[in-house]
Amino acid sequence: MSFLYGSYLTLTNLSEQDWTRIDQQRLTPLFVSVHATEPSLRSKLLRNANAIYLLKQLEWFSKKKIQIHAQVVVCPEINDGKALEKTLNDLFDFAQGDCPAVLSAAVVPVGLTRFRPHNDGLIPVNASCAMRVIAQVEKMQQIFYRSKGSRFAWLSDEWYLIANKPLPTLNSYEDLPQQENGVGSIRSFLKAMNQATINLPKKIDRQRTCSWVVGKLVENELIKPYKRLNQINNFTLHLYGLPSPYWGQEKIVTGLLTGQDLIHGLKGKYLGDELLLPSVMLRQGEKIFLDDMTLQEVCSSLNVPIRIVHDAQDIVKSALGEA
Repeated sequence: MSFLYGSYLTLTNLSEQDWTRIDQQRLTPLFVSVHATEPSLRSKLLRNANAIYLLKQLEWFSKKKIQIHAQVVVCPEINDGKALEKTLNDLFDFAQGDCPAVLSAAVVPVGLTRFRPHNDGLIPVNASCAMRVIAQVEKMQQIFYRSKGSRFAWLSDEWYLIANKPLPTLNSYEDLPQQENGVGSIRSFLKAMNQATINLPKKIDRQRTCSWVVGKLVENELIKPYKRLNQINNFTLHLYGLPSPYWGQEKIVTGLLTGQDLIHGLKGKYLGDELLLPSVMLRQGEKIFLDDMTLQEVCSSLNVPIRIVHDAQDIVKSALGEA
């Protein structure tokens, strides 16, 4: 499933049959949750004794010429600092040669919800932590780039939003190897929005008002295209950046908003003729949110027609009533 869908695996529960299948069917690239390369620390983080074999598994991948994209979820005061430095350096050691075993590494902040055990020992990422991690990883990127011609390790967009720092330029993400993991996805989307809003009409034929919902974490990044659309005569767009009471998070990415969050956050707000919902809120291929609410239930509760939008071009056309 990792090979097919890009979901991350830990390699801790694979049987000999699984390893043979990976080899025989050439299931590459795979996506692996690393978190730490120091064996005892990785075992602690994953609460799994089999987690200690990661480096040997990477050696196996290297020998078999099977490649992976790695992910490191940073938990403050556990696997940050020197542990993070060691992890990225160890992974970079496997990024050498004509067929590197590790193609890229994504560094993402731990996301803590109200459903987690209160005694799990985890603390949330705050602005000062985000600043430290950004400085650390960006310094390592420079070293990797001088050595290999690639930054190799990238920070997910959340780090910059939490730290209230400008996002890196789009070209710094190179070929966007971890875009689906939220690494460079906002920059890529903003570029697409800029292209979609280059030739906007000065006026539309009839009065139209609609609303666009996103996660509160990304709201500020979308202000410029939002204002650009509102310059069209006869057209008004409301942008609502919502928190998630369901997960217990004030600032959240769009894809984690649930049906209950939408009902709670939009109740009593003027939504206009239509509500535009990004498709990332729904389960793939289904009209169901992460909290099992259906699209129809949300539509009925808010008493507004809902249109699912898939990309920047779709958002602009839907907003203007062209789609």
